[in-house]
Amino acid sequence: MITRRRILGQTTAGAAIAGMWPGVPAAFAGGGQQQAYNNPPPDVGPLIPADQQALTRFMGLRYGVFIHWNPATVAGKEISWSREREIPSAEYDQLYKRFNPVEFDADAWVKMLKDAGFRYLTFVPKHHDGFAMWDTKTSDYSIMNTPFGRDVVKEVSAACKKHKMAFCLYYSIADFYHPDCIGANHANGMYLGPKGYELPAGVKPDFDRYVTYMKMQLKELSQNYGPVAAWWFDGGWMRDWTHERGVDLLKYMRMLQRDTIVDHRVGCAYNGRVYLPTWFPTDKDYVGDFAVLEVDMPRFNRDIPWEYTTPANGRSYCWTAGAYLDQDVWIDNFVRSACGDGNYLLGISAPSTGRFDPALVDKLARANLWLERHGQSLFETRGGPFKRTSGYGATCKGKRVYLHVFDQKLTTVKLPPLPAKIVACSMLHGGKVSFTQGPDGITVTIDPNAMEAPSTIVVLDLDRPAEALAPVGDVPLNRGVKVTSSNADPATDRFACDGDMRTAWQADTGTKQPWIQFDLGAEKTISRAILFEGAYEGELADIHRYQVDVRAKDTDDWKRVEDVKTWGFDTSEEEDFFEWPISVFKPEIRFTPVSARYVRVKVLKMVAPPAIHAFEIYER
Repeated sequence: MITRRRILGQTTAGAAIAGMWPGVPAAFAGGGQQQAYNNPPPDVGPLIPADQQALTRFMGLRYGVFIHWNPATVAGKEISWSREREIPSAEYDQLYKRFNPVEFDADAWVKMLKDAGFRYLTFVPKHHDGFAMWDTKTSDYSIMNTPFGRDVVKEVSAACKKHKMAFCLYYSIADFYHPDCIGANHANGMYLGPKGYELPAGVKPDFDRYVTYMKMQLKELSQNYGPVAAWWFDGGWMRDWTHERGVDLLKYMRMLQRDTIVDHRVGCAYNGRVYLPTWFPTDKDYVGDFAVLEVDMPRFNRDIPWEYTTPANGRSYCWTAGAYLDQDVWIDNFVRSACGDGNYLLGISAPSTGRFDPALVDKLARANLWLERHGQSLFETRGGPFKRTSGYGATCKGKRVYLHVFDQKLTTVKLPPLPAKIVACSMLHGGKVSFTQGPDGITVTIDPNAMEAPSTIVVLDLDRPAEALAPVGDVPLNRGVKVTSSNADPATDRFACDGDMRTAWQADTGTKQPWIQFDLGAEKTISRAILFEGAYEGELADIHRYQVDVRAKDTDDWKRVEDVKTWGFDTSEEEDFFEWPISVFKPEIRFTPVSARYVRVKVLKMVAPPAIHAFEIYER
């Protein structure tokens, strides 16, 4: 059995940001912590705990902006990843000689972003391409040797201080340009070109020497431009970047600034096998303070502070020509992140002129009109007490719950029972709404004329603090139903839906495509499912592809509703993801609502007979 402990020995992630901004209540840390699984591993926790006040403040900020901006914008291609793949590396490495953003105005940037509702800014001083956007003494490959010749990080940092915007930095551990960063230029099956320059004759690449170089850069950034509220490390896929190096780097960052916070990718150990950047680590002695995710919207999770990021244009973090997504898409991501108890980081960039596209500025202003009206339901709140579904979610603060209804057709919302009394119910900004509450649950009925996009907000006032309540979720439609499978002995079949993570359905050895089938007892509408592989998040990584099929009657043909697979499937990159848990790629399975009585999970690709501790099926 392949386990995460067996892959890495020890792992990563956990908490987040520095205590220097007013207006975030200290009570944010709150109570109501509930494990995502019934039986987590016994000795979990960060190896190096974060400053709890810093964690509280970061999670209260909720809405950040992520700026990738460097000479790659001259070509209008994605930062770093276009090197060699779209632009010859020799040409990419010379783009800085044409980078002259004469319209750049850091003060105007930050003021606009502050006015757009953002509470923190994460800037990229060095991405994987190795180019430094500050006045570094460690390298000539920097902004100071462009025609522009100004210290961009210094100007952005000063503007953030002036406008009271929390200042955070991204830093890539990987470096395509530096010859001592061994292994960086081969990532996920891709070759990103040769190093930017040769070492002197007779000098061999030395990763320890690169780490020294990296620490010198981080010291410059921390001491010359800080305080840095949070560090967003990335690019730890090199074999030489081990768990032990991650531990050492986190200690170094704490030495530079005691209350700074670091994301979990600082300690993502390759150890010759796999780089694990985008899940919630729950093993003992993980490294880092908060998890960062960019693959798919995470499930509800109060156990580990987290941040979800997407680019504003839906295609690239660095500036590329083309349209931006509608602002409602950004707001929807923000709302669903907050309802999942996470932060949302919106990725933007500017063209090589240094001035943001007018279309982007206009959409950010439009988004802020919504935030000014509804932001009280998001900022400085916690996710819950109702766990997010595809139809609704909730945030809470004090005794108040903000019920966010995502589906405009969902005028009747059925909520699970809550161990608190609702004393008042209203629409956030007027409109008719009513509720009933009983031992079997809560029903909220909204006037169709009061429904709004992208979120309709109902206020529920309780008789006790909502944050102290353990989050509650819908009971899966398949809890305790009749189960059949490909196994010769059906003894373990029911364990996949008994609600107990101590038990699991284990597929028979030798079955090429094992399957398990749930009989819901009658036709029901379903649109969401969750597969738990392992007793806790990331324990197992045996399933690499599976499909979900449904049918309404015994005589019907099976209908495919979802094909779940890892990155790089059927490509040269596939093996790079073999030991990543399937939850990395699909934390939740969401599909068009379909009527079904029978639901079948069929494993198409695996590295060992799979153990499914739970497969949960939901209407929404």
